[in-house]
Amino acid sequence: MPTIVTCPFCGRPVEPPRNLGFQTSDFDAGICECGAVYVSDVTGYNQGAAFVEALVLACGGNWDMAWELSPEEDYKEIVFEGYDQHKHVIYSEREKRERNIRGVLYFLKLADDIKDLSITQLQKLRAERKNKPTPKPPSRKLSRAEAEKLIYQGKEKELLLLCQGQPINLRILQKVLYSADPLLRWRTVILLGKAAHCLLKDRPEIVVDLIKRLIYASADSAASAWGALETVGEIIRHAPERFGIFVRNLLAFLKYPEYRPGALWALGRIGEKNPELLRRERILALIRLLEDKDPTTRGLCAWVMGRARIIEGEKSLEKLLEDQNKINIYLPEKRRLQETTVGELAREALELIRQR
Repeated sequence: MPTIVTCPFCGRPVEPPRNLGFQTSDFDAGICECGAVYVSDVTGYNQGAAFVEALVLACGGNWDMAWELSPEEDYKEIVFEGYDQHKHVIYSEREKRERNIRGVLYFLKLADDIKDLSITQLQKLRAERKNKPTPKPPSRKLSRAEAEKLIYQGKEKELLLLCQGQPINLRILQKVLYSADPLLRWRTVILLGKAAHCLLKDRPEIVVDLIKRLIYASADSAASAWGALETVGEIIRHAPERFGIFVRNLLAFLKYPEYRPGALWALGRIGEKNPELLRRERILALIRLLEDKDPTTRGLCAWVMGRARIIEGEKSLEKLLEDQNKINIYLPEKRRLQETTVGELAREALELIRQR
C-alpha cells in the first residue's frame, strides 16, 4: 500500500511538487506550511542536484547564503525513496522494486534562528555561535526519589540538563516507570522521549541502548514493563529518521493482548507526527484490531487511526460510533489521563481522517 506524502517535519499532507516559477532548475518543488521545502527527482539519479535546489530554494534563491550553511546546525534534510510524482505517493521498499519506482523526494528545513536572515546577518550569527562558550550541563547522578520529586514539580528543563550531563540518569528515569502512580509514569514516558532526543547528537549509542533495554524489558514476561513500549514510541516520535525501523518491533507486540495498550499508544504518538512510518507497515493488522473484543484495544486502535489519518479504517470506525464502553487514555497535550468512550474516540478519528 503506497503512502500519502506528508511533511516529515510537521506531519502535514503536502501538495504535489510543481514548477514554482522562480526555481533555478527544472526540478519540481513545493513548500510546506511549516516552511520546509521539498524537491522531486523523478529519476533518482540527480539527488545531489536536488539537494542544491532545495537548499537554494530554502534560502530564497540566495546562493551565497546557501553555501554558508552547515548541515544539522543550520538545516535538516530527509530523503524519501520510492516516490511516484505522478501519483504523489511513496511506495514501500518491496513495492518500489516491483514497480521499478526510482523517484526521490527531498525535504529540507532551515533552523528557526536563521530564517529570513541576510548573508551578513548569518555570518554575524555564526561568529556569535563560535565565540559563545557552551555551558556544561550539571553532572551528577540523581536518586530515584529526587527524580520523582522533580517530575512532580514539573522541572522538565532541569531534568533534561541532568540527563545530558550524566546520561546514567536515563536509567534512573527508567526505574520511575515502575512507579505505582500512573500519572507519574506517564510524565516520565514523555520526559524520557525528550531526554533521549537531547542526547542523540552527541551520544547516539546511549539512546540505542535505551531503546533495546526498553524492548527487552517488554519482551521479558518476568519483568515489569510499564511504560516501556510507550517510551520507545516517544523516542521514535522525536527522531523518526533515525529510529523509524523500530516501528516494526512495536507492531510485533500487537500479537499479544497484554502488550497491545502500550504498543497502540506508542503507535498513535508516532503516527500523529510521522504518519508515513505507520503507513509503510502492515496497517491491515491495525484495522483488524478495531473489532477486538477488548474495549481498550478498540478505543486505542481508533485513536491511532485518527492520529495517523489511516483512511482505510474509515468503514470499521463507523461501526464503533455507538460503542459506549469506557476507557482511560493519557493525553500528553493535556498532561492528564482522560476517561472517554470507544465511540467518542472513533468519532474523533473519523473527523481527523475526513479533514485530509
